[in-house]
Amino acid sequence: MMDLYSLKLEQIKKDPDQYAAFKSNMSTVVKAGPGSGKTTVLSLKIMHLLKEKIKHPRGLACITYSNEAAKEFTNRLKSFGYQKRQNVVLDTVHSFCISEVIVPFAHLYDVEISLPLNIISKNDRTKLFKEILEERGIDKKSLKIEAMDKERNQLIGGDSLIEAEPNDTARKVATEYENLLINKQQVDFIEIIKCATKLIKEHEYVRRCLEAKFPWILIDEYQDLGKPLHEMILTLFYKTNIKIFAVGDPDQSIYGFQGAIPDYLLELYDNPNIMSIDLKTNYRSNQEIIDAAAIALNLDDREYKAGTRFDEQAEFHFITCEAEMDEQYQYVVNNIIPDCLTKNIPLEEICVLVGNGSHVKALSKVMNEANIPHYLSKHEFLKSKMIVWIKDCATWISDKSSISFTDLSDFWINILSSHHGGLSEDNKLHKRKHFLSLLNQSVKYQSNLHLWFSFLLNELNLENIIAGSQKYASEIEHISSFQQQITVGELKDYDLIKFSRVGKPENQVTISTRHSSKGLEFEVVIMLGMEEGNFPYYSTVSVPKELNEQRRIFFVCITRAKRVCFLLRSKRMTNLTRYGLRTHPKNPSMFWQELYAVRESKRSLY
Repeated sequence: MMDLYSLKLEQIKKDPDQYAAFKSNMSTVVKAGPGSGKTTVLSLKIMHLLKEKIKHPRGLACITYSNEAAKEFTNRLKSFGYQKRQNVVLDTVHSFCISEVIVPFAHLYDVEISLPLNIISKNDRTKLFKEILEERGIDKKSLKIEAMDKERNQLIGGDSLIEAEPNDTARKVATEYENLLINKQQVDFIEIIKCATKLIKEHEYVRRCLEAKFPWILIDEYQDLGKPLHEMILTLFYKTNIKIFAVGDPDQSIYGFQGAIPDYLLELYDNPNIMSIDLKTNYRSNQEIIDAAAIALNLDDREYKAGTRFDEQAEFHFITCEAEMDEQYQYVVNNIIPDCLTKNIPLEEICVLVGNGSHVKALSKVMNEANIPHYLSKHEFLKSKMIVWIKDCATWISDKSSISFTDLSDFWINILSSHHGGLSEDNKLHKRKHFLSLLNQSVKYQSNLHLWFSFLLNELNLENIIAGSQKYASEIEHISSFQQQITVGELKDYDLIKFSRVGKPENQVTISTRHSSKGLEFEVVIMLGMEEGNFPYYSTVSVPKELNEQRRIFFVCITRAKRVCFLLRSKRMTNLTRYGLRTHPKNPSMFWQELYAVRESKRSLY
């Protein structure tokens, strides 16, 4: 019987572009369209390099955008037969910068960063930003913290020829903010990436050490990462023998507020010394969905083709409600979902996309009242590596066959090692046994998530140990937020079984914001709030770069669908203005109108 790695390898051999990316033995950029199998290709590439190309003790680093993505890669590699190996790093950008650059090298040089790392909390960061605005007499509405962060990312120089238009006010605030951080001996995640990038750019010894350890560095979702990481990769490419394998899609670059723009990926892609490959076959959606996505981008040169679901017609439904978002919620609950069920479309194949978190909560309330099982995509706490580990502990207690205790205890040993500066093998064995004993004792609290977590928190002395670890110090804030969730928040009535199922929507409709929908796929996608001024947002319409990003968000939304798209809008909307609540007539969004016009013209041909 063929193992999964061999089976998947045989599959990608049928796609010349996928196989070319898999076989490349030089620095390569892969532009991967929606549904093109980039995660499979990247996972197979990692396995191939470790099995055939990279000899022990050397390894590789695979840098991802989020902890969720890093965990997905780790699980995918395990399913391919990956055995844990020294010097193989599968982690986020921030974790890579801390563990592989700052911790081993920052103390050797004069860097403007506090050691050990003292990471400023989210609340304190916002407070510091607001204090600077008040001191400078800047209106809080005229400058957002995201604008400051974009300027901070631009302050690092380097090899990139991409120049962003400067915001002088934001740049002055950014400079003052960074000076205050230094005075407070604190850092944030932007400063961590910038510091790591400067260490690599300015010091050959750092580059040589990384080169010795990592002959390959692979980067997923390159379009989501900003200028500092781009400069880091360019430096490693030009000044070391490390080979770069970057995967991304400029059409799915939707985090401009974080300083991520498609231009960095395209600059790498256009480099004559780097192999460029395009994955244009979509194995998720039918051709009509793919064509509609091209309309969303307002481009006709993408040439994406369906690799599955041939001779199948897509469904596009344009639904107009009389007034407010509430009518759209009710239409979803009373009409769309029942209709899907009568057509034997399971709930887990239905996703509703809304504009923001308040819409998520409002729709969730309506679904609760209608007794429709649903799942809120992208829980904030699942962005934390520590809380994901806690969830895995809960899963192991609920079902020991589903999670490896070795993986759980390895993570705990890593935390202890980073706190104590290393552990002997005998000490590690003792700590593993103690950890196993505590997990078994915690079973008595399994019916109450709050009591169970409190028990582990106290018995493991978790907060103190994390606070003393450079690598995991940022997790303190996540633990505090999680405690609030299980005490008075959305998880307050959870037991361990229910908690362990978070992130696994079985027989549930998924609700997501448009921004958080990336990486998801469903038979049916329902888009709400398709009015002018709402999507695209009114302030972006006259700014080409911002409008193009809104188009890319629309592109991402449509390409989540395999076959069916619903677009809902309301004729009137009530908003809070300076004069109080005012109700205004609303035209359809320009995105709605463009897609509707093309669909109607096609219909008239038949």
